[in-house]
Amino acid sequence: MSKRSAICENWYQTLSGRSSLDHLDGLCADMLSEIFGYYAIEMGLISEQHSLLQHSRITTGFTLLDNKDKYRVQSQFSQKADFPSTLIATTEQLPIATDSVDLVIASHILESSSDPHQVLREIDRVLVPEGHCILIGFNPFSISQFIPKVGQFIKTRLNHHNTYKIQSATRVRDWFSLLGFEVVDMHYLGVRPAIENKRIFDALGWMERLGDYAGPVLGKMYVIHAKKQVVAMRPDKKVWRAPAVLSGGKVVLNNTAQKIRRQNFSN
Repeated sequence: MSKRSAICENWYQTLSGRSSLDHLDGLCADMLSEIFGYYAIEMGLISEQHSLLQHSRITTGFTLLDNKDKYRVQSQFSQKADFPSTLIATTEQLPIATDSVDLVIASHILESSSDPHQVLREIDRVLVPEGHCILIGFNPFSISQFIPKVGQFIKTRLNHHNTYKIQSATRVRDWFSLLGFEVVDMHYLGVRPAIENKRIFDALGWMERLGDYAGPVLGKMYVIHAKKQVVAMRPDKKVWRAPAVLSGGKVVLNNTAQKIRRQNFSN
């Protein structure tokens, strides 16, 4: 298992991580209840331990494993019997036809990629018009304070390779807008401090209600629900001629009306 995957997986085993995952599960259940279609893809670090597609009403769902992580691919195939529902590829080059997927659920794929722009472009390419994307990521403004292991690892990667970087929810929203997506909803999860004392952690449950207000500063994760928009093109040829404009209280008659008027009211 890669160091990046191990750190994120270890965090989801903590009290704060499990609580955030439970909250995410309920949030996705509400979002997916109104999304319909034929094909859905789930990718990212959460998909290896928990399926968010279980709440989907879409007919067929697939799990995509990143082939950059050899151990993860081998582990998943050793545990799964339904091989046809699992794809192996890189998130920067999806082996999926253009305009063929109705829903993409992606967790922590931007911070796991050296080219996050290309990842979003691939999601845009495979989604059908009016298709949905639910993107889950870590919040960089609180990650150093609440998830020190992940924050330290990301900083190390930045110093040595200058490739991996955690993107803020605001920046990701801007990227979606540039691609023509409409951001339907956005939430912050995991507002409580990462305390391993269950009694104290449960007593601070009231802090989760501050997610809409203090989420950008305190929330460990963000969830963005975006919808692909397609602008209809105006036809080049003239479909119909605009009617004559009425002005000055006078009625403009066409040729047939003028002929009938002369025949009946000439005297």
